[in-house]
Amino acid sequence: MDSLEKKLPAGVTTEYVPASWVAAENWPVFQRAYITAKALGVAKQAHAAMFQAIWGQNGELAIADPRTGRLRSPLPNIEAVARFYERVTKVPAAKFVQTSKSFSVETEVKRADATIKSYLADSTPTIVVNGKYRLEPRSAGGAEQVVTLALWLAQQELRK
Repeated sequence: MDSLEKKLPAGVTTEYVPASWVAAENWPVFQRAYITAKALGVAKQAHAAMFQAIWGQNGELAIADPRTGRLRSPLPNIEAVARFYERVTKVPAAKFVQTSKSFSVETEVKRADATIKSYLADSTPTIVVNGKYRLEPRSAGGAEQVVTLALWLAQQELRK
């Protein structure tokens, strides 16, 4: 996504829609955390660090044990995620947790789920261009190809 965003033409923006479909890997908690961070204005600031905290080797919010590959038990909860955001962004953990339970965050969680369902997205990343074209690395032939195709589709849409 970083590669794609750096190459986007003027007037084209990206919107991240966090998925929740893999409950066994804690995706609903991370979806809520991203939406909460966005509501608090710190999502972009912490995005790369959050990715590493979950998927990086020995990340503090890792869902799997790096030695065994097995899912951890218990998985990180919203309070653990809030402590991460407090460390990385200085948003107090209590404020983060409180915001994560707000009506506006709950509404955005439901909107994200509905958007993903309407786009028939079943993997990440899935890129949707102008609400019309859905692609992901495997359908485009790889990561480089998905960037090339997304840019081409964006240019076509700008010409209309």
